[in-house]
Amino acid sequence: MISRYFVYFIIYSFLGWIYETCFCTINEKSWQNRGFLYGPCIPLYGVGATLAQIIFIDLPFDFLQNASYLTIFIGCAIGSFFLEYLTSYTLEKRFNARWWDYSDMPLNINGRVCLPFTLCFGIAGVIVTQFIIPPIVNSISYIPQNLIELIALVFMFLFGMDMALTISALTTFAKEFERINEQINAQMTERVLTFQNNLNESKIARLEKAAERKEAAFVKRELTAERIEEIKEQLSTEAVKEWIKNATETQRGQFRHIAKFTHPVASTKALLNKGSQYLRKRRE
Repeated sequence: MISRYFVYFIIYSFLGWIYETCFCTINEKSWQNRGFLYGPCIPLYGVGATLAQIIFIDLPFDFLQNASYLTIFIGCAIGSFFLEYLTSYTLEKRFNARWWDYSDMPLNINGRVCLPFTLCFGIAGVIVTQFIIPPIVNSISYIPQNLIELIALVFMFLFGMDMALTISALTTFAKEFERINEQINAQMTERVLTFQNNLNESKIARLEKAAERKEAAFVKRELTAERIEEIKEQLSTEAVKEWIKNATETQRGQFRHIAKFTHPVASTKALLNKGSQYLRKRRE
């Protein structure tokens, strides 16, 4: 009995792969090999269809075998809801990846399930239990049990090998992706730290330059003021000396007379004082 159900599971998984691949290929307008495994098999459909067969066809309960379309619809919708959510959650936790995402669909829960597709799976459950499973069960019933067990062993070998290769590849990919992600994070951290250090150094350099500029400007102002005073001192003294040398005796007398008064302009008064001092020295 188990071998027979395993054959059903593989058949339904293969039919689910055909449906999913055709639907996505038409929708994307390019070839889409759907499914978790490498081979043409989507276990989610196999599990769902096999459970629907067991519940609504094989269990010896009249209320299930004669269930109405509404009962089958509700049962398959609820079953697909939990099956799809748990499968998505398990795959994401195990391999850190998602094989489907309903985030852009209305009334979704964490992008794992959504109401429109849950209703579609409910309708699909009615179609599968009423029109697809019965002819398959009827066809398989003609195959001897020994041959069924042999077919189940072959399917189990192929399925197990496909599962092992897929998990191995996904695990290797996950490790490689994690390594690359850590490397990128390390590089980004290093670059951010370098950028922050450069930014801090640049800020410090700007502050130092600003301080140097302020200090230089202050010194320059001081030096400039002193230099200007020296130049003024030199120029004024030389100018007074030159003027006195070339002045007549009358002009010199006028100059000595004017120097006795306080002039409102400090620079003029300084020139007069210098001139008076110069004349006194000459007289001495």
